[in-house]
Amino acid sequence: MIGFNGHFWRKKLEDFTPTETEYPFMATPPLIRRAAECVSVQHQLSPELYIVVAQAAASLAVQGLAVLKMPDGRFVPLSMYFLVLAATGLGKTPAFEAFLKHFIARDEAIDVAFKKAMKEFPARHRSWKRQCDDLSKMLSKARQKGEPLAHLQAELDSLIEQEPAAPRLQNWLVSDTTGAAFLQRLAGIGASIALTGDEGEKLLTNLYQYIADLCQLWSHGRTDSHRIGTGTTMVTGSRVMTLLLIQAENFYRFCETAGRKAFGMGVWARFLVITPKEPTPGFTSTENLDATNAPIDSFWARVVELVTERERRVKAGTTEQDIVEFDADARDCWEAFDREMRVRSSSRVASRKDSDADEGFKPGDLLDVRAFAAKASMHAARLAAVFAYFSGDTKVTLDMMERAIRIIRYHIEAYRDQFSLSKAIPRVVEDAMKLETFFHRLYLDTRGNTMISLDSLHHSNTTSDLKLDKYLLPALTYLWEQRKIRMSPTNGGKQYVNFRELINRLN
Repeated sequence: MIGFNGHFWRKKLEDFTPTETEYPFMATPPLIRRAAECVSVQHQLSPELYIVVAQAAASLAVQGLAVLKMPDGRFVPLSMYFLVLAATGLGKTPAFEAFLKHFIARDEAIDVAFKKAMKEFPARHRSWKRQCDDLSKMLSKARQKGEPLAHLQAELDSLIEQEPAAPRLQNWLVSDTTGAAFLQRLAGIGASIALTGDEGEKLLTNLYQYIADLCQLWSHGRTDSHRIGTGTTMVTGSRVMTLLLIQAENFYRFCETAGRKAFGMGVWARFLVITPKEPTPGFTSTENLDATNAPIDSFWARVVELVTERERRVKAGTTEQDIVEFDADARDCWEAFDREMRVRSSSRVASRKDSDADEGFKPGDLLDVRAFAAKASMHAARLAAVFAYFSGDTKVTLDMMERAIRIIRYHIEAYRDQFSLSKAIPRVVEDAMKLETFFHRLYLDTRGNTMISLDSLHHSNTTSDLKLDKYLLPALTYLWEQRKIRMSPTNGGKQYVNFRELINRLN
């Protein structure tokens, strides 16, 4: 039951229609939005795709420079993950090259410098070792002659501490990696990279190897790995921007074969998901855009400024980062949004009758996407912080917070399109209610029984449709997502449905 694959059921049941919600282009700050509009108009390709890739580039530029101080005093990284499910021809490669070209150019220069350093390293290390050997011999002779040793020992100790370290490739972009290589690239303190490429399938190939590390890094910027024979790899204060640009059908194929673990861990809830639409002539936000490169030039000037500052800090060994905070109004706005998300994603709140509906939202209406809803306020906080810092400010204002929340509300619907059980199978809500009635009747008829095997459900359920797995299993999953039932395997291999929690709520 864990790791429900909505795409599998969607193919077996009703035709699926994605949300018609329009992307809130105007919510993105002008410096980023105008650059995205400029390039998308020039290329005549999907504006939704371009604006998300522009946001990803902005988040990469700031993620190693600043941290966000939350209202409760926690410091969280500005790492952001994006999942773009785009059909062929919508402009994945042009968008990637347009907004990440500076990082690509930096990586090319870094690669040249790395190869040169690797070539020079053996000679440097041999020279250092000769100096250590010479001092060791001088110490030995001085000891034999009874001469003072303190100054020689101090010089040797100092030289040992200066052992040349093997060069590390500190590139910005990684388009393919194994789990071990991923952790090795981030080993130490404060590393910053982007897992991205214009062909996201490459990253999915080995994603299962480091998927848990990716979750930890999103949450708090640190992880560790213990492997027999290799010791421990510690990663602290690291920042990872992830941008998966992938065709929808390839992502669905991954979900069918290897995506259950990812879904069960809530990996995709850490991503801002979008499925760009085909561009239409004269879309509103770019109708009157002047044919000039000024917006994209301004965007890149800011990126270069931030990247240069990041490289300066790395060279100087500076690990401290700037602190981005909410102002009072932004904090109140964020706290209201956070409370809304908690109420709308809580099954217990949904079962109570209170006045929350009067606040403009229905308690429990996001239960089908509770994994994303639980992280929605954090997504909004980070996005607002990225917008603020990229725009040159360390204070998140009410305006920036409202912009970020508008965008996250769109991503809630986009996430629902891909992962909501009730969106994939509209009849599942009605089927789940039928199962609830059946379980309650079973409890009364048996005077307290709250367990039934999955096999028995195929035979004893009086609703003919629900004898079929294609309807029964989604309905059970829907109840499981609401924490009304639990699936309990036995030693004999059978699965049992435990509906004690459902009965407790009904009573």
